[in-house]
Amino acid sequence: MLDDTTVAAVIGDVQGHNVAAAALMGQVRTAVRAAAGAPPGAVLARTGRLLAGLDTDLPVSCLYAHIDLTSRCATLAGAGHPPPPVHAPGCPPHRVELDPWPLLGVGLDTPCPVTRPELEPGTLLALYTDGLVGKPTAAGIDAERGTDDLAAVLADHDGADLDGLIEALLRGTGAASSRTDDIALLLLRL
Repeated sequence: MLDDTTVAAVIGDVQGHNVAAAALMGQVRTAVRAAAGAPPGAVLARTGRLLAGLDTDLPVSCLYAHIDLTSRCATLAGAGHPPPPVHAPGCPPHRVELDPWPLLGVGLDTPCPVTRPELEPGTLLALYTDGLVGKPTAAGIDAERGTDDLAAVLADHDGADLDGLIEALLRGTGAASSRTDDIALLLLRL
């Protein structure tokens, strides 16, 4: 909670599974928290400048959401991160179309664009890392198929309690059985 009527949510992913990646994620988390409350594009821009100053070669993606609970308007900014699906009750889920911005610490010359979807009461916003949707194939990782599976599970579990939905998403995307990457998942229902 930023105040009585606004909340912020963030999800990020650092490439790698070692101490350096974990330490870098901790620094990114601290930078985002320090900037929280500013407009989402500014939060990611400040975090990106900090990351560029750390001179790391580990790519970092991030998605920051600022939600006004009174107007039910969200402001999203993404830095190389998968766009979140939105699922309004009784409607098919769809991905929020984010204007592209590069990974954190890259492309600091351009302002970070924001997207402002309107959210109906009961709408679910799903923030996740690519480990949830990455499907191993002979040719590599197929995130598109996993993203389609994610949308199908959301549609099949319209209005489900969040704990049950998390379990269904892990099973339905295959992440529970064929995990090749770490997974973070944050579900927000208005």
